[in-house]
Amino acid sequence: MRIPFALLMLSIATCITHPATSAPIPVAEINTWTIVVAEDATPSERFAAEEFQTLWETWTSMVLTIARPADAPAGGVIAVGPGAAAAFGLSNDGLGDEGLRYDLDAERLVITGGRPRGTLYGVYEFFERVVGTRFLTHDHTWFPALSDTPNLKPATYDYVPPFTFRWSYYAENSAHPAFAARKRINTIPKDEKFGGVTPQNLINHSFHRLCPASKYGEEHPEYFALVDGERKLEMHGGGPELCLTNPDVVDVVVEAVLKDLRAQPHLRNYSVSQNDNDSYCRCDNCMAIIEREGTPMGAYLTFVNAVAERIEPEFPNTTIGTLAYWHTRKPPKTIRPRHNVQFQLCSIECCTLHAINDPDCPKNRAFCDDLATWKTLSDDIWIWNYNTNFANYDLPFPSLRSIEPNVKYFLNNNVHGLFMQANGNGMSGEMSDLRNYVLSHTIWNPQEGGWDRVEEFCRLHYGPSAKPILKYLNYLHDMADKKGVHPECFPTALESGLDQNVALKAMAWFEKAMDRAPDDVVRNRVEKASLCAYKALLATSGSTRYSDGKCYLDIPEEYATLIDDYIALARKHGLTRTSEHLAAEDFFTEIKGMSAGFPAVQIENDIWRITVLPEENGKLTEMLHKPTGRDVIFPRGRMFNRHRAMEEWGVLGFEPKELLTFTAERAENEVVLRGALDDRFTLERRIGFDSLDPTRVVFSSKLTHRGATPKTYQLWIHPEYDADSISDDDDRLTAYIDDGGWKKVNNDFEIDRGPDAGLLRTATGNQFAFYNHDQDFGIVQIYDRSAMERANLFWHPSRSQVNLELYTQVKELKSGESLDYGYTVAFLETAPK
Repeated sequence: MRIPFALLMLSIATCITHPATSAPIPVAEINTWTIVVAEDATPSERFAAEEFQTLWETWTSMVLTIARPADAPAGGVIAVGPGAAAAFGLSNDGLGDEGLRYDLDAERLVITGGRPRGTLYGVYEFFERVVGTRFLTHDHTWFPALSDTPNLKPATYDYVPPFTFRWSYYAENSAHPAFAARKRINTIPKDEKFGGVTPQNLINHSFHRLCPASKYGEEHPEYFALVDGERKLEMHGGGPELCLTNPDVVDVVVEAVLKDLRAQPHLRNYSVSQNDNDSYCRCDNCMAIIEREGTPMGAYLTFVNAVAERIEPEFPNTTIGTLAYWHTRKPPKTIRPRHNVQFQLCSIECCTLHAINDPDCPKNRAFCDDLATWKTLSDDIWIWNYNTNFANYDLPFPSLRSIEPNVKYFLNNNVHGLFMQANGNGMSGEMSDLRNYVLSHTIWNPQEGGWDRVEEFCRLHYGPSAKPILKYLNYLHDMADKKGVHPECFPTALESGLDQNVALKAMAWFEKAMDRAPDDVVRNRVEKASLCAYKALLATSGSTRYSDGKCYLDIPEEYATLIDDYIALARKHGLTRTSEHLAAEDFFTEIKGMSAGFPAVQIENDIWRITVLPEENGKLTEMLHKPTGRDVIFPRGRMFNRHRAMEEWGVLGFEPKELLTFTAERAENEVVLRGALDDRFTLERRIGFDSLDPTRVVFSSKLTHRGATPKTYQLWIHPEYDADSISDDDDRLTAYIDDGGWKKVNNDFEIDRGPDAGLLRTATGNQFAFYNHDQDFGIVQIYDRSAMERANLFWHPSRSQVNLELYTQVKELKSGESLDYGYTVAFLETAPK
C-alpha cells in the first residue's frame, strides 16, 4: 500500500525514511512517479524540480508531473527540496549553503540540499552519479542509452563541496549561465532560479577604485606611491599604488569601503588590494616596514589590517580580502593578519606544465614555501590560479595534467576558494570545452577530476574521433616534459615546447580525427578542437624565405593556404580573442598580409646575409652568420608579426607603438631606410657592412625634427638575439658590459632586473655582449658611449632570447636639428675577457 504524499506530510513526527532495498528499480516504474515540491520552496528548488523533469524527459521521453504536496497522487514520489524531503526524515543538517543529499529506493527518490543552491546541485549530482548523465558543453548533454540502463540502483549520497568559491573562468560559462549552474560554478548564474551567486567576491585589484588618482592626485599626490623619487600619478595596471603609511589614505579607503558595504550589506568579503603593477611605495616610512619585514607585503598588510579594524564594528561578519600577488606574495616576518582579513595567493610565476607541489619543478618551489607559511597565519586562504596562455588563447598549452594535483594540493593547504583564470574574455580558445569540463569538475570534487575526465570528455564528445585526439594530448604533455620546458601563463610557442615538427604532428592527429568523424556534428566538434593545431603551425613558422623582393612565412608546401584556412576556421567556430588583449579580428588583420608576403631588401657579403622589412618599422627578419650557418636574431617560438629584431622605438617624442613605414634604397654594402612620422620628424636608418672590417654590421640612424616647436627625443634600440639556450645558468649564458674591462652583469638576473643591473646605466665603456659557453658563440655590440644614456639587458631564458638594448641620450631638438646615434654588431667565437 502506498501512502498519499499529503498524508505523509501530516505524519512527519512518526515517519522515518523508507527502508532501502538492494533490488534494482526499473526506469519504467519511475516513469509513473510524481515530482513533489513544497509550497515554501525557493525559486532554486522549484527550478530544481523543473530541471529534473527536463532531464528525465530528455533521457526517457517521459514527462513527469510536478505537483504540490496537497495535490500529489498516491504512488511513487520524487521529493525535491528541504520541505518535501522532510516528509521522509531527510534533513539538511550539516549541508551549509551548497551541500546536497539524495536517497533513492523502490518507492521514492528524495533530493535535498542547503539553501540557496544545494537542492539544484543535488539534482545534477543525482543525474551524473545514478543515471550517468554528463554535462559536456552548453549544447551537449550526454545520456547513456536507455536500453543499456533499464534499471537504477538504490543509492544514498551526501556531499558538501570543499571550496565555497568556485570559478572556472571561461567565457562559455558567462555566456551560458544555465550551463554554469549545471557545472556547479557558483560565481556566474545570478538568477534566483539558479540559486544566485555566492556572496563572496573575487579578491581583486582595487586600489585604483578606492583611491583613484583622477580624484585625489592633483591635490594630494602624497597619497600615492613614491617611485624613483617621484609620486607618479599615471601607471599601467590600473593606476599608481598607494602610500600605505599615510593615515589620510587609510581614511579615504575606509570611507570608500563603508560606502560600498552599506549599499551591499550581504557581502561576506570585500577587496582592499594592490593594483596590477609592482611600483609600490618607496617612501621612508613604507620602506622601513618593508625592510624590517623582508617583503613589500609588510607595508600592504599593515595597511589592510588598519582598514579591516575600522570596518569591523559596523560589519563584523565581512572580511577584508587582499591579494598575495607578485611582490606581495612573500609573507611578512612578524606582522600577522587580523582575524577578519583573508588572502588570495596568485601563482602567476609558476610553471603550468608541472604540479605546483612537484619537488622537481624549480619554478614552483617558492610558491609552495610561501603557501606553507601563509597557512600558518590564516585559515581563510583563496587561490588565483592560471589555466591558459594569456598571450595565445588558441595555442596548444600543456597544462591539463597539472589541474588535478594542483587542486588537491590547494585543498590540503587551508584553501577555501578557487579562481581558475582562463580565457574568460574570449570564446573558443584552445580546447576550451574540454578544459572547462575538467576544471569545473575538479574544483567541484577534487577526488573525481583530472585525466579521467579528459578521457571521458573526449570519448563522449568526439566519439570515434577521440583516439587520435587523446594521442595528441598525451604527446603534447610528454613532449613538453621531455624537452624540460617550464611554461608560465604567457608562454611563446618555444616556451611550451612547440616547434614546427610538433605542430605538423598535431595537424596529422587532427586530420585522422576528422577522417573518423561519423557525422557533421562530430566533425564540427573536431574542427573546433583542431584550431590549436593550425595556430601551432602558424606560430612555429616564424622563419621566412626571401624571393623576388619579398619575404614569406616558411610554411610547409602542403599547408600553403594555412593563414586563410586558420582565419576561416576560427570565424566559423566563434573565436573572439587570440590573447587577453587582442581581438581575433584585429589579429586576422595583422596576419592576412603574410600570405602575400612583405616587401623586403636583402644584402650580403661573405660573412653576413641580412634581410630587412622596410614597411614593418625596418625590422630585420634574418641576420645570418654564414661561416656558422647561425641566424643570430630572434624569431624562434614567436609569431612572425610579434618579433621585433633591430627595431628602434620612441621613448620621448613619440610612442613605442607609433611605427614607421620606410622606403628603402639598396646599395652594394648597405640599405638606406627613410621614413617620417607625419610632420614631426624624419628618420634615416642605414644598415650595412663595415668597409674596413666586413665581419661587422653597422647600424646608424639620424632623426631630424621638423616641427616648428622644439621637442625632446629619446629612442630605444631593440636588438633581439637568439641565445640558443633555455638555461637560466648565468655561467652558461653570460651577459657582459664594458666598464674599463668586461664585467658580468646577469648574475641572478630575472628577465630585466638583477643585483648588477645598475652597472648597465653607469658603465663607462662602449661595448655590450653576451656569450653562450655551451655553443661557443656570442654577439658584441660596440657603440659611442657619449651618444647613449644607458644599456639595458632583457634575458628571457625560456624563450632563448637575449636583448642587448640601448637608450639614446635625451636631446631637445629645434626644427632642422638632428639626433645621431648608432652601433656595430660583431660575431664572437670566444668569450669576452
